[in-house]
Amino acid sequence: MSVISLARTRLAVLGRQIQTMTLNENNLFPVVKMYVEMSPTMVSGYTIQMDVRHDEKIVNFVTEAMCPNEKRNIYLPQKRIMREMYPEYMITERHT
Repeated sequence: MSVISLARTRLAVLGRQIQTMTLNENNLFPVVKMYVEMSPTMVSGYTIQMDVRHDEKIVNFVTEAMCPNEKRNIYLPQKRIMREMYPEYMITERHT
């Protein structure tokens, strides 16, 4: 047998085996389980004050009445933006 005819027969055998295989539906369409973190939310009237003093290279943040979720979702991204804008400035913060 030549190499080509041997390869053809082996491919034919593989083709028949693949056709007879049954695939599990979970392998074809996996079910993704999503876990949602529930956190209590409070509607509050918070304030953020930001003061940039360019002469002294200081950024002052003052926050009032922020719950931990608001600090994480609102204050920290704003602080990160200011740190990227003014990398050489010192950032001070006060939370009440």
